[in-house]
Amino acid sequence: MELAIVIPSYKPDDKCRAVIDELIASQFSRIIVVDDGGEEEYASFFTKLKTFKEVTVLHHAKNQGKGRALKTAFHYILNEDIPVDGVITIDADGQHLLSDMQKVAEQMRETPDAVILGARDFTQKDVPFRSRFGNRFTRLLFRLSTGTVLTDTQTGLRGLPIQHLPLMLEIKGERFEYEMNVLGSLKRNEIPIEEVEIETVYLDENKSSHFHPLRDSFHIYKIFLFYGMSGGASLALDLGLYSLFIYLWKEDSPQMFIIFATIAARVLSSLFNYFVNRHKVFGQGSSKSFVRYYLLAAFIMAASAGSVHLLYTEWLGRGEVVLKVLVDSVLFIFGFIVQRAWVFRKEN
Repeated sequence: MELAIVIPSYKPDDKCRAVIDELIASQFSRIIVVDDGGEEEYASFFTKLKTFKEVTVLHHAKNQGKGRALKTAFHYILNEDIPVDGVITIDADGQHLLSDMQKVAEQMRETPDAVILGARDFTQKDVPFRSRFGNRFTRLLFRLSTGTVLTDTQTGLRGLPIQHLPLMLEIKGERFEYEMNVLGSLKRNEIPIEEVEIETVYLDENKSSHFHPLRDSFHIYKIFLFYGMSGGASLALDLGLYSLFIYLWKEDSPQMFIIFATIAARVLSSLFNYFVNRHKVFGQGSSKSFVRYYLLAAFIMAASAGSVHLLYTEWLGRGEVVLKVLVDSVLFIFGFIVQRAWVFRKEN
Protein backbone atom coordinates (compact mmCIF):
# COMPACT_ATOMS: atom_id res chain seq x y z
CA MET A 1 0.00 0.00 0.00
CA GLU A 2 1.56 3.28 -1.14
CA LEU A 3 1.05 6.12 1.35
CA ALA A 4 2.07 9.76 1.40
CA ILE A 5 2.87 11.59 4.63
CA VAL A 6 1.38 15.11 4.77
CA ILE A 7 2.85 17.62 7.23
CA PRO A 8 1.31 21.12 7.52
CA SER A 9 4.07 23.30 8.96
CA TYR A 10 4.05 26.84 10.35
CA LYS A 11 7.24 28.21 11.91
CA PRO A 12 8.91 24.77 12.13
CA ASP A 13 11.69 23.92 14.58
CA ASP A 14 14.19 21.12 15.13
CA LYS A 15 11.43 18.70 16.19
CA CYS A 16 9.85 18.96 12.73
CA ARG A 17 13.20 18.24 11.06
CA ALA A 18 13.76 15.25 13.36
CA VAL A 19 10.38 13.81 12.36
CA ILE A 20 11.19 14.16 8.67
CA ASP A 21 14.64 12.61 9.09
CA GLU A 22 13.07 9.67 10.90
CA LEU A 23 10.48 9.20 8.16
CA ILE A 24 13.16 9.18 5.47
CA ALA A 25 15.26 6.69 7.44
CA SER A 26 12.20 4.46 7.73
CA GLN A 27 11.81 4.45 3.93
CA PHE A 28 8.70 6.60 3.60
CA SER A 29 9.28 7.70 0.02
CA ARG A 30 6.61 10.42 -0.29
CA ILE A 31 6.60 13.20 2.26
CA ILE A 32 4.66 16.37 1.46
CA VAL A 33 5.45 19.38 3.65
CA VAL A 34 3.27 22.49 3.37
CA ASP A 35 4.99 25.74 4.30
CA ASP A 36 2.01 27.65 5.71
CA GLY A 37 3.41 31.12 5.17
CA GLY A 38 6.14 31.16 7.77
CA GLU A 39 8.35 34.23 8.11
CA GLU A 40 11.52 34.77 6.09
CA GLU A 41 13.72 33.33 8.84
CA TYR A 42 12.21 29.87 8.15
CA ALA A 43 12.95 29.91 4.41
CA SER A 44 16.28 28.10 4.83
CA PHE A 45 14.51 25.27 6.68
CA PHE A 46 12.29 24.52 3.70
CA THR A 47 15.12 25.07 1.22
CA LYS A 48 17.13 22.30 2.90
CA LEU A 49 14.12 19.97 2.79
CA LYS A 50 13.99 20.31 -0.99
CA THR A 51 17.37 18.58 -1.24
CA PHE A 52 15.78 15.28 -0.23
CA LYS A 53 14.25 13.35 -3.10
CA GLU A 54 11.60 11.93 -0.75
CA VAL A 55 10.29 15.41 0.22
CA THR A 56 8.02 17.74 -1.72
CA VAL A 57 7.59 21.25 -0.32
CA LEU A 58 4.49 23.31 -1.12
CA HIS A 59 4.29 26.99 -0.18
CA HIS A 60 1.66 29.47 0.98
CA ALA A 61 2.57 33.11 0.43
CA LYS A 62 1.03 33.93 3.81
CA ASN A 63 -0.34 31.97 6.75
CA GLN A 64 -3.75 30.51 5.89
CA GLY A 65 -4.26 27.93 8.62
CA LYS A 66 -3.90 24.21 9.11
CA GLY A 67 -7.09 23.33 7.25
CA ARG A 68 -6.01 25.18 4.14
CA ALA A 69 -2.53 23.65 4.32
CA LEU A 70 -4.05 20.16 4.35
CA LYS A 71 -6.28 21.03 1.40
CA THR A 72 -3.26 22.35 -0.50
CA ALA A 73 -1.55 18.98 -0.09
CA PHE A 74 -4.71 17.10 -1.12
CA HIS A 75 -5.05 19.33 -4.20
CA TYR A 76 -1.46 18.59 -5.15
CA ILE A 77 -1.90 14.82 -4.80
CA LEU A 78 -5.05 14.77 -6.93
CA ASN A 79 -3.99 17.33 -9.53
CA GLU A 80 -0.60 15.72 -10.07
CA ASP A 81 -2.13 12.23 -9.99
CA ILE A 82 0.38 11.07 -7.39
CA PRO A 83 0.30 7.22 -7.36
CA VAL A 84 -0.68 6.64 -3.72
CA ASP A 85 -3.48 4.69 -2.05
CA GLY A 86 -3.92 7.18 0.75
CA VAL A 87 -2.31 9.79 2.98
CA ILE A 88 -1.34 9.98 6.62
CA THR A 89 -1.53 13.48 8.09
CA ILE A 90 0.72 14.31 11.04
CA ASP A 91 1.60 17.40 13.04
CA ALA A 92 4.96 19.11 12.70
CA ASP A 93 5.68 19.42 16.43
CA GLY A 94 7.12 15.94 17.01
CA GLN A 95 4.18 14.64 19.04
CA HIS A 96 3.37 11.82 16.64
CA LEU A 97 5.75 8.88 16.89
CA LEU A 98 6.92 6.83 13.95
CA SER A 99 5.56 3.67 15.59
CA ASP A 100 2.12 5.27 15.75
CA MET A 101 2.24 6.28 12.09
CA GLN A 102 3.03 2.66 11.30
CA LYS A 103 0.00 1.58 13.38
CA VAL A 104 -2.20 3.87 11.31
CA ALA A 105 -0.66 2.55 8.08
CA GLU A 106 -1.29 -1.06 9.14
CA GLN A 107 -4.91 -0.30 10.00
CA MET A 108 -5.35 1.37 6.62
CA ARG A 109 -4.22 -1.86 4.97
CA GLU A 110 -6.77 -3.85 6.98
CA THR A 111 -9.69 -1.43 6.42
CA PRO A 112 -8.94 0.36 3.12
CA ASP A 113 -12.27 2.22 2.98
CA ALA A 114 -12.16 3.64 6.51
CA VAL A 115 -10.67 6.85 7.88
CA ILE A 116 -8.18 5.94 10.60
CA LEU A 117 -7.73 8.15 13.67
CA GLY A 118 -4.83 7.96 16.08
CA ALA A 119 -6.50 8.18 19.50
CA ARG A 120 -4.60 9.47 22.55
CA ASP A 121 -5.28 8.56 26.18
CA PHE A 122 -6.26 11.77 27.97
CA THR A 123 -6.54 10.13 31.40
CA GLN A 124 -2.77 10.16 31.87
CA LYS A 125 -1.43 12.49 34.55
CA ASP A 126 1.08 14.29 32.31
CA VAL A 127 -1.60 15.56 29.89
CA PRO A 128 -1.86 19.40 30.14
CA PHE A 129 -5.12 20.61 31.65
CA ARG A 130 -6.17 22.63 28.61
CA SER A 131 -5.71 19.58 26.37
CA ARG A 132 -7.62 17.27 28.73
CA PHE A 133 -10.49 19.74 29.21
CA GLY A 134 -10.61 20.71 25.53
CA ASN A 135 -10.80 17.09 24.40
CA ARG A 136 -13.54 16.19 26.88
CA PHE A 137 -15.64 19.21 25.98
CA THR A 138 -15.16 18.76 22.24
CA ARG A 139 -15.82 15.03 22.48
CA LEU A 140 -19.10 15.69 24.31
CA LEU A 141 -20.19 18.35 21.84
CA PHE A 142 -19.27 16.12 18.90
CA ARG A 143 -21.28 13.24 20.36
CA LEU A 144 -24.30 15.50 20.91
CA SER A 145 -23.97 16.91 17.40
CA THR A 146 -23.45 13.72 15.42
CA GLY A 147 -24.22 10.76 17.67
CA THR A 148 -20.71 9.42 17.03
CA VAL A 149 -18.57 8.39 20.00
CA LEU A 150 -14.85 9.05 19.53
CA THR A 151 -11.97 8.85 21.97
CA ASP A 152 -9.99 11.74 20.47
CA THR A 153 -11.69 14.35 18.28
CA GLN A 154 -8.66 16.63 18.01
CA THR A 155 -6.03 14.20 16.81
CA GLY A 156 -3.90 15.33 13.88
CA LEU A 157 -2.69 11.80 13.12
CA ARG A 158 -5.16 10.52 10.55
CA GLY A 159 -5.16 8.02 7.70
CA LEU A 160 -7.25 9.05 4.69
CA PRO A 161 -7.83 6.69 1.74
CA ILE A 162 -7.26 8.36 -1.63
CA GLN A 163 -10.91 7.94 -2.67
CA HIS A 164 -12.02 10.29 0.14
CA LEU A 165 -9.71 13.19 -0.76
CA PRO A 166 -12.21 14.88 -3.14
CA LEU A 167 -14.67 15.05 -0.24
CA MET A 168 -11.93 16.48 2.00
CA LEU A 169 -11.60 19.38 -0.43
CA GLU A 170 -15.32 20.19 -0.22
CA ILE A 171 -15.40 20.51 3.57
CA LYS A 172 -15.51 24.03 4.98
CA GLY A 173 -12.87 25.41 7.30
CA GLU A 174 -9.43 26.90 6.91
CA ARG A 175 -7.88 26.53 10.36
CA PHE A 176 -8.19 24.08 13.26
CA GLU A 177 -11.98 23.85 12.89
CA TYR A 178 -11.44 22.04 9.58
CA GLU A 179 -10.42 18.83 11.32
CA MET A 180 -13.64 18.84 13.40
CA ASN A 181 -15.68 19.53 10.27
CA VAL A 182 -14.02 16.54 8.61
CA LEU A 183 -15.14 14.25 11.43
CA GLY A 184 -18.70 15.57 11.18
CA SER A 185 -18.80 14.96 7.44
CA LEU A 186 -17.72 11.33 7.75
CA LYS A 187 -20.94 10.21 9.40
CA ARG A 188 -23.09 12.21 6.99
CA ASN A 189 -21.34 10.54 4.06
CA GLU A 190 -21.43 7.08 5.69
CA ILE A 191 -17.64 6.74 5.75
CA PRO A 192 -16.48 4.27 8.43
CA ILE A 193 -14.11 5.44 11.17
CA GLU A 194 -11.53 3.30 12.94
CA GLU A 195 -9.44 4.37 15.93
CA VAL A 196 -6.03 3.02 16.88
CA GLU A 197 -4.50 3.80 20.26
CA ILE A 198 -1.33 5.89 20.08
CA GLU A 199 1.13 7.33 22.56
CA THR A 200 0.15 10.57 24.28
CA VAL A 201 3.15 12.87 23.86
CA TYR A 202 3.27 16.49 25.04
CA LEU A 203 6.58 18.29 24.71
CA ASP A 204 7.18 21.34 26.96
CA GLU A 205 3.53 21.42 28.03
CA ASN A 206 2.54 21.59 24.36
CA LYS A 207 4.04 25.08 24.03
CA SER A 208 4.94 24.50 20.38
CA SER A 209 1.27 24.25 19.43
CA HIS A 210 -0.04 27.10 17.26
CA PHE A 211 -3.57 26.56 18.59
CA HIS A 212 -4.98 29.87 19.86
CA PRO A 213 -7.52 29.06 22.61
CA LEU A 214 -9.95 31.92 21.97
CA ARG A 215 -9.76 32.31 18.20
CA ASP A 216 -9.54 28.65 17.26
CA SER A 217 -12.01 27.45 19.91
CA PHE A 218 -14.51 29.91 18.47
CA HIS A 219 -14.11 28.39 15.00
CA ILE A 220 -14.51 24.87 16.39
CA TYR A 221 -17.57 25.55 18.53
CA LYS A 222 -19.13 28.38 16.52
CA ILE A 223 -22.01 26.31 15.14
CA PHE A 224 -23.26 25.67 18.68
CA LEU A 225 -22.64 29.30 19.65
CA PHE A 226 -24.55 30.54 16.61
CA TYR A 227 -27.37 28.14 17.41
CA GLY A 228 -27.59 29.65 20.89
CA MET A 229 -27.50 33.20 19.51
CA SER A 230 -30.21 32.30 17.00
CA GLY A 231 -32.39 30.94 19.81
CA GLY A 232 -31.78 34.01 21.95
CA ALA A 233 -32.57 36.38 19.08
CA SER A 234 -35.76 34.46 18.30
CA LEU A 235 -36.85 34.65 21.94
CA ALA A 236 -36.22 38.41 22.01
CA LEU A 237 -38.15 38.82 18.76
CA ASP A 238 -41.03 36.74 20.14
CA LEU A 239 -41.28 38.88 23.26
CA GLY A 240 -40.91 42.11 21.28
CA LEU A 241 -43.62 41.19 18.78
CA TYR A 242 -45.91 40.00 21.56
CA SER A 243 -45.54 43.35 23.33
CA LEU A 244 -46.11 45.24 20.08
CA PHE A 245 -49.26 43.28 19.20
CA ILE A 246 -50.62 43.71 22.72
CA TYR A 247 -50.14 47.45 22.35
CA LEU A 248 -51.81 47.56 18.92
CA TRP A 249 -54.71 45.14 19.50
CA LYS A 250 -55.63 45.43 23.13
CA GLU A 251 -58.17 48.21 22.67
CA ASP A 252 -59.80 46.65 19.59
CA SER A 253 -60.05 43.03 20.80
CA PRO A 254 -60.07 43.00 24.59
CA GLN A 255 -61.24 39.37 24.79
CA MET A 256 -58.82 37.74 22.38
CA PHE A 257 -55.75 39.98 22.36
CA ILE A 258 -53.56 37.61 24.36
CA ILE A 259 -54.26 34.59 22.13
CA PHE A 260 -53.80 36.55 18.89
CA ALA A 261 -50.65 38.27 20.10
CA THR A 262 -49.13 34.99 21.30
CA ILE A 263 -49.86 33.10 18.06
CA ALA A 264 -48.76 35.90 15.73
CA ALA A 265 -45.53 36.55 17.64
CA ARG A 266 -44.66 32.86 17.82
CA VAL A 267 -45.30 32.25 14.10
CA LEU A 268 -43.15 35.19 13.01
CA SER A 269 -40.32 34.48 15.46
CA SER A 270 -40.26 30.79 14.48
CA LEU A 271 -40.03 31.71 10.79
CA PHE A 272 -37.10 33.96 11.65
CA ASN A 273 -35.46 31.14 13.61
CA TYR A 274 -35.98 28.66 10.78
CA PHE A 275 -34.36 30.82 8.12
CA VAL A 276 -31.44 31.85 10.34
CA ASN A 277 -30.76 28.24 11.34
CA ARG A 278 -30.98 26.94 7.80
CA HIS A 279 -28.91 29.60 6.07
CA LYS A 280 -26.54 30.87 8.77
CA VAL A 281 -26.18 28.26 11.53
CA PHE A 282 -26.22 24.92 9.68
CA GLY A 283 -25.82 26.29 6.16
CA GLN A 284 -27.74 23.48 4.50
CA GLY A 285 -31.14 21.84 4.24
CA SER A 286 -33.68 20.65 1.70
CA SER A 287 -37.29 21.13 0.69
CA LYS A 288 -38.23 18.85 3.59
CA SER A 289 -36.55 21.04 6.19
CA PHE A 290 -39.51 23.37 6.66
CA VAL A 291 -41.93 20.56 7.53
CA ARG A 292 -39.36 18.82 9.72
CA TYR A 293 -38.64 22.05 11.58
CA TYR A 294 -42.26 22.58 12.56
CA LEU A 295 -42.76 18.93 13.44
CA LEU A 296 -39.79 19.27 15.80
CA ALA A 297 -41.12 22.56 17.16
CA ALA A 298 -44.49 20.98 17.90
CA PHE A 299 -42.83 18.03 19.61
CA ILE A 300 -40.60 20.26 21.74
CA MET A 301 -43.54 22.43 22.79
CA ALA A 302 -45.58 19.36 23.78
CA ALA A 303 -42.59 17.78 25.51
CA SER A 304 -41.90 20.95 27.47
CA ALA A 305 -45.48 21.36 28.67
CA GLY A 306 -45.91 17.65 29.38
CA SER A 307 -42.61 17.23 31.20
CA VAL A 308 -43.10 20.26 33.43
CA HIS A 309 -46.65 19.22 34.22
CA LEU A 310 -45.68 15.63 35.01
CA LEU A 311 -42.66 16.49 37.14
CA TYR A 312 -44.55 19.23 38.99
CA THR A 313 -47.67 17.24 39.80
CA GLU A 314 -46.15 13.82 40.35
CA TRP A 315 -42.84 14.53 42.10
CA LEU A 316 -42.06 18.07 43.13
CA GLY A 317 -45.19 20.12 43.60
CA ARG A 318 -43.21 23.37 43.61
CA GLY A 319 -40.63 25.41 41.74
CA GLU A 320 -42.43 25.38 38.43
CA VAL A 321 -40.39 28.27 37.03
CA VAL A 322 -37.03 26.63 37.83
CA LEU A 323 -38.40 23.33 36.55
CA LYS A 324 -39.41 24.99 33.28
CA VAL A 325 -35.89 26.42 32.84
CA LEU A 326 -34.25 23.02 33.45
CA VAL A 327 -36.59 21.14 31.11
CA ASP A 328 -36.23 23.71 28.32
CA SER A 329 -32.43 23.68 28.68
CA VAL A 330 -32.39 19.94 28.02
CA LEU A 331 -34.79 20.37 25.10
CA PHE A 332 -32.62 23.19 23.73
CA ILE A 333 -29.68 20.79 23.39
CA PHE A 334 -32.01 18.09 22.06
CA GLY A 335 -33.26 20.55 19.45
CA PHE A 336 -29.70 21.30 18.32
CA ILE A 337 -28.95 17.59 17.87
CA VAL A 338 -32.14 16.89 15.91
CA GLN A 339 -31.84 19.99 13.73
CA ARG A 340 -28.29 19.17 12.73
CA ALA A 341 -28.84 15.45 12.22
CA TRP A 342 -32.35 15.46 10.71
CA VAL A 343 -34.04 18.80 10.07
CA PHE A 344 -31.21 20.49 8.16
CA ARG A 345 -29.29 17.45 7.04
CA LYS A 346 -27.77 17.47 3.57
CA GLU A 347 -29.81 15.28 1.28
CA ASN A 348 -27.98 13.03 -1.21
